[in-house]
Amino acid sequence: MIIIEEKDEFTWDMVRGLPVLNWYITNKNPEEVKIKCKKGTFSIYKTIHKNVSDGFDTHVEDMKLHYETYSYELPNFTKQTWLPPNLKEIFKGKLEFNKPTLVIQNKYTKEWGGPPTNYFGIDLLDKIFSKYKEKYQIIYIRPRGKTKDYFEDLNEILSFKDYELISERHSEVITIYDLLEKYNNLDFNTMQFAIHATSKKHLSVSGGNACLSAYFGGDLIIFDNKNALHSNRDIWKTNSWLKHLGGSNIHGVKTYEELMDKINTIF
Repeated sequence: MIIIEEKDEFTWDMVRGLPVLNWYITNKNPEEVKIKCKKGTFSIYKTIHKNVSDGFDTHVEDMKLHYETYSYELPNFTKQTWLPPNLKEIFKGKLEFNKPTLVIQNKYTKEWGGPPTNYFGIDLLDKIFSKYKEKYQIIYIRPRGKTKDYFEDLNEILSFKDYELISERHSEVITIYDLLEKYNNLDFNTMQFAIHATSKKHLSVSGGNACLSAYFGGDLIIFDNKNALHSNRDIWKTNSWLKHLGGSNIHGVKTYEELMDKINTIF
């Protein structure tokens, strides 16, 4: 039996766990492959393989590997036993909308023990919603915590007024929680996949959610705040190796001004 273990934070589920599992079930006898994952990530792996167990409570960080992964070029672990699954094809058609979709993937958490830095603020969201909700069906994703089958890492999720903004000013915007109520056959993780599979326009803050977004092709704009503690990570830059996850056009930006300029240019 080939046993794969993925204990690290969510970023590594997307850039290593899934591609490694997919390589083994593609190139070896799937019946002899098993993956052990963290609690809250079970459905991510169940998407492509039936032999999954979720036994890990917390993630274990390999800092040497982290530095390599945050590089601009493909890290060494991608040179063997690495084959990203075609999530867009797997989830194609599970959701349908009347016009093209724009998917916004946000977060609002403590970062490295301090306040949030990499997030889309309320004023910025209001501006994006106002300008693009007629052209696109905007679908908004931000975990509020304590959601079934959602993996919470060590960064505490904080209260935020984004969903109030949508409710009070932008009812045309659909949230992931709206869709979870409507489609109870999908959980938070698989719903994220289904949402992104509908779109060629993706907007994300840096982190594991940007890696998830990179699986679905089209244009992906990644905001990595120039004032953040680790703002020098090349993985979030334009045309980085994340493009190999799903063929996305990666556009990295460092400020809200750059972000709006890029959105206005390509969206």
